[in-house]
Amino acid sequence: GGASPLAAQALAQRSRGGGRRLRLWAHIYLHMQVPGFDLVPRLIGRGGCNMRRIADATGAKLRIRGKGSGHYEIDGQREAPTPLMVAVTTDKCDVEGFRKAIEMTISELRTVEQRYKHFCWEEDTRGLASASGSCRTAAAMSSAA
Repeated sequence: GGASPLAAQALAQRSRGGGRRLRLWAHIYLHMQVPGFDLVPRLIGRGGCNMRRIADATGAKLRIRGKGSGHYEIDGQREAPTPLMVAVTTDKCDVEGFRKAIEMTISELRTVEQRYKHFCWEEDTRGLASASGSCRTAAAMSSAA
């Protein structure tokens, strides 16, 4: 058979980047976005401590990109026109570091998810979310995931 999708993506990245090393990468899309809930700062942690802890333990590079990330990569003036995501990358030979980085990122997301659910519960209790419906809908979606 042909090359796996991951191998094809890595080869495509190498050919686009010239001599760049092949990388393992994953995009984890983030759907906990409602007004008043600071998803990105909670995920990054105070002073970047959450992302740095994962990077230091695994050797992975973690980046938050897309709409709502606050990272301006298009002409330094606009966020990428993609959904909000955490991008996790490692050298292609570091499969164990890549797996551990994904596990640690998902674990951190589960912690943030608990804060998100509590935030939504408080909003629903005060009747604030019922006007927009976004928190209630988003909490139901995250429970189903």
